[in-house]
Amino acid sequence: MGTKVEAAHQMVVRAARIKDTGERNDLEAGMAKYLASEYCRDVVEDAFRIHGGYGFAKEYEIERLYREAPMLLIGEGTADIQRMIIGRRLLEMHADH
Repeated sequence: MGTKVEAAHQMVVRAARIKDTGERNDLEAGMAKYLASEYCRDVVEDAFRIHGGYGFAKEYEIERLYREAPMLLIGEGTADIQRMIIGRRLLEMHADH
């Protein structure tokens, strides 16, 4: 779980650094958004399993995270849209080769 969080974080930081330079970063941003949302779902599901029955209790934050994590896959551009953005950009970049 920690590996997934760190990998997603590194991709977000890379996309942000490219944006800070003023360069086009739609590929890196799309990849970061896609990976982070997929990994978020995975990590939340794993944490939910670790909590067992307590995962349903409103007293634990995992209950809220389990409800909200799927929204990351459809909010701010669905995973399908992110994959299309990534694919188009990769095709553009490698069309000359």
